[in-house]
Amino acid sequence: MGLIWDFSKATGNEKWKGLTWGMIPSHASGLAACTYHFFYNPKALQFVVTTQAGLTLLGNITLAIAAFRIALSNGWTVGELNPFPKSNTSPTGITTDSLAAMPLNVVETKENEAVLAAKLAALTFAASYVVKYGELGLDIPFGEPNKFIATFMILGPAAATASVFYNKSKGEGGEGFKLPNNPFGGDDEGEGLTFEDVKKFGVSGTVAYVLTELAFWAVAFPVASTALYQSSGHWPDVINDSADRATVLGFIFAGANVARLLVPLRLGAALALAPWVDENIIARMKNEE
Repeated sequence: MGLIWDFSKATGNEKWKGLTWGMIPSHASGLAACTYHFFYNPKALQFVVTTQAGLTLLGNITLAIAAFRIALSNGWTVGELNPFPKSNTSPTGITTDSLAAMPLNVVETKENEAVLAAKLAALTFAASYVVKYGELGLDIPFGEPNKFIATFMILGPAAATASVFYNKSKGEGGEGFKLPNNPFGGDDEGEGLTFEDVKKFGVSGTVAYVLTELAFWAVAFPVASTALYQSSGHWPDVINDSADRATVLGFIFAGANVARLLVPLRLGAALALAPWVDENIIARMKNEE
């Protein structure tokens, strides 16, 4: 993640920083897997497995968005998804990117391969020893599984990592994780849609935005409950079972983060809904008054 961040500064392309941000959910997903194994895979922490699945899904989505933004910044268009020649004069078959076919430039390192291999072997052996025997000095993995500690082990390091890159971004004055005005091609890059665009429709725009947000929360719980049923074989008991409650909330949290990344699409939906709201809700209310 740090290497990609430095690469964005070396190339001057801020969109690469979005790839670092897109890796945060995948980072948390890996932590979830390690946490579950740290406690020797107890049934009481089954929600960790479901949380890992949700974070993996979220990470795949954010990485796809980040890759999409990088491609657009390099001049790629959706039309290039067609792998076949665009004219009869082109060679037949699937075309190959000339840059991808070029040989790699090998950079010589200061240390030889034997020294590097020795360092890697020593580091691997030391880390394995600490992980295997260091855990024996703790009572946490062998006692009653603690859901709060497990949750902290997943979210704590991920939040700390995100904080590091947030402070870097703030200090460097970089852009946020935003989508272009025209996500399907073109050079118009900017702030995109904002809530100010929705407010231009007055009360109708505000009501339309509220309805789009309510639509998300109206489906969030049923979708999260279905996801738990598909992964565990039982419907959630959010009143009596704290594990089910935490899992459902984890799914909703993941979905909320996906929705947050798609703010331009949500605002676009509100703008599209505003005329209907004005005609069928606001106008009728005025007529009744």
